[in-house]
Amino acid sequence: MTDNIAKITKILLWVLIALSLFYAIMLFVNTTEEDTTWITNSLTYTKVLLIFAVAAVVFFSLFNFIMNLISRPKKALLSLIPILVLGIVFFFAYSNASDEVLYMPTYEGTDNVPGILKWSGAGLITAYIFFGLAVVSILYVEIAKLFK
Repeated sequence: MTDNIAKITKILLWVLIALSLFYAIMLFVNTTEEDTTWITNSLTYTKVLLIFAVAAVVFFSLFNFIMNLISRPKKALLSLIPILVLGIVFFFAYSNASDEVLYMPTYEGTDNVPGILKWSGAGLITAYIFFGLAVVSILYVEIAKLFK
């Protein structure tokens, strides 16, 4: 059963990488000032991936919590740490995001409002924090290998 899950996961990840590469190439090749279809499609694809990633973290954390609740209660509590970290980082990002309306004289859209700007800022800060944590963890693992 584990081999089947590993095969399915490997295929799914390669499909996601191929789709991401396709959207990245098409974004740069087919986007003009008049036609922004690929920008919209790329942003939608990014939102779907983000929702999928957050849902996977929450689902598997809760799944591990439920599976370990009866047999190993201490390990069950440890499986809730990813949800807690995600919540803390997003709370920090949301509280530090600005909702100040931007001065853009040529922009005529409806998205330059405090609510959307606050959520966008929180998303960017969250992405920056997790990117930084990923780089730090990669460096830590590589440096720790040198001392073993």
